[in-house]
Amino acid sequence: MAKPAAKKTTGKTIRVSAPKRAQAAEAAEPSAPRKLTRAQLIDELNRDLAKEYSALIQYVQHASVITGPQYDAISAELTVHSNEEHQHAIALSDQIDFLGGVPAVDVADIHISPNSKVMLEQDLEGELDAIARYRERIGQAEMLQEYGLRRALEDILIIEEEHARDLQNALDL
Repeated sequence: MAKPAAKKTTGKTIRVSAPKRAQAAEAAEPSAPRKLTRAQLIDELNRDLAKEYSALIQYVQHASVITGPQYDAISAELTVHSNEEHQHAIALSDQIDFLGGVPAVDVADIHISPNSKVMLEQDLEGELDAIARYRERIGQAEMLQEYGLRRALEDILIIEEEHARDLQNALDL
């Protein structure tokens, strides 16, 4: 059995076991990116896919019910966003299949409101979430040396950022 290391503090000697030293060192280090397996990446991509499905549905509903002359232009744009989210779902499904997974058919939460401004805020919140998730997913694809996936995710990210800009403009942000 290994002898605990001695630690000198304010004149007292304290014995610290090897497992506790390892825990303390681990806690003191900044968190490194978590190593991800291909199966875990597929799970994350399926969660992204569920959110793309919900974004598609949410945009269709919002484009149909948004009212007010100040929202005429964005109404048509929401339909465009819906079609682009559909394309994202197809791209993710193809990538999941290519990685050896099965594309899921789950749909994440859908947010609706009778208030036009709130609708746009809900859409913007979804886009900002997507941007953060895809930035993370790009790093994960890079870590696993899945460069085709990384490229597909970068293409999706570019469109999600454009959606966020459109919504910010419509909300005068």
